[in-house]
Amino acid sequence: MPKIVASISVVPIGTSGTSVSHYVSRAISVVEKMGIHYRVGAGFTDLELDDYRQLASLMEAIEAELAEMGVARVDFFVKVDRRLDADLTIDGKVSKVKVSTKASDH
Repeated sequence: MPKIVASISVVPIGTSGTSVSHYVSRAISVVEKMGIHYRVGAGFTDLELDDYRQLASLMEAIEAELAEMGVARVDFFVKVDRRLDADLTIDGKVSKVKVSTKASDH
């Protein structure tokens, strides 16, 4: 089971327009090729990872893919939630918040 949930945002810089959805779609295709479980959000994509090496490999692969599209610079924004004592999943994190929210609704 994964022990890291990382939230990642990939920002190509120096593109010809303001839309980046086709770059994001290409980055997601890299995630899929690597067999990583993910969930796309409005600004970040959540990933379930086994270790930091997997995150680094993914970032390198995304960078290479975007370079093939003509992108000369890429900013990555990454947030990592690391558990040393238990497995960690996207669904588990979300469900805990939903349970907590229901408990506080009175």
